[in-house]
Amino acid sequence: MNGRRMKNTAVPCVALLAAMTIGVPASGARSAPVPALVLRAATVYAANVRGVIGMQRHFSTVLHAGPVHHTEESESGYLMNDGSFVKIKYVRIVDDGKAFSAQQIAQRDAQTNQDWTVGKIFFKEPYDRRFIGEYVFGPPKACVACPKGTVAVTFGSSIHDTQHGSGTMWIELATARVDRLTYIPNVLPPHATFGTVTETSGWAMPNVWYVTQIDGAYRGKAFVLSGTGTFTGVFDHFRRFSTVTQGEAALRAGTI
Repeated sequence: MNGRRMKNTAVPCVALLAAMTIGVPASGARSAPVPALVLRAATVYAANVRGVIGMQRHFSTVLHAGPVHHTEESESGYLMNDGSFVKIKYVRIVDDGKAFSAQQIAQRDAQTNQDWTVGKIFFKEPYDRRFIGEYVFGPPKACVACPKGTVAVTFGSSIHDTQHGSGTMWIELATARVDRLTYIPNVLPPHATFGTVTETSGWAMPNVWYVTQIDGAYRGKAFVLSGTGTFTGVFDHFRRFSTVTQGEAALRAGTI
């Protein structure tokens, strides 16, 4: 991860509990109008990700369960067009200190790209206008933990999968940029009994405000063993391309 390791962001329990009390209809459809600030945030986000953008992803997963200790680190490139997935290419995967072979990396590439192509894996952001209709929102509120000029908006979804959750996002009133988002996934990873995810956004590059770090923390039990798990994802080296073809060429060459 290029020497970059950041501590997991603390998750305000009060905000999470408030988010979980939102009344979500069984169908997942909205029962109340979307707050104007959330609609503004969706417009700002869409403008930020317009065009062909590539980035590097640096992932680290650590699992502890009694005597069992497992780690995986990976480096990959990611390409999107107007915020939508185009392609992912892994350049390095290390499992418990052992580097993947070229064949193993190719297999991970194929599976990951297939899953993303059919709309799996990624969290469906409540401020992405493609997915806003899958959430309900609380009214924007000032909070003690919010930076000056920022308010908290709770969100929730009844869609029972790993791509939705309930939590809180912090939005700047002046710019409608989402600074931070924290949530409890509606479906946790296997063996996990509790987990939280925090996404931190910032200036990824000029005129692009985007998620630059994701921190996940989980606890659970497998057989007689209790354990914990952490996930850290760092996103950097953002680049713009004139066309998707140019971006895909950079992805293949590993120059993003």
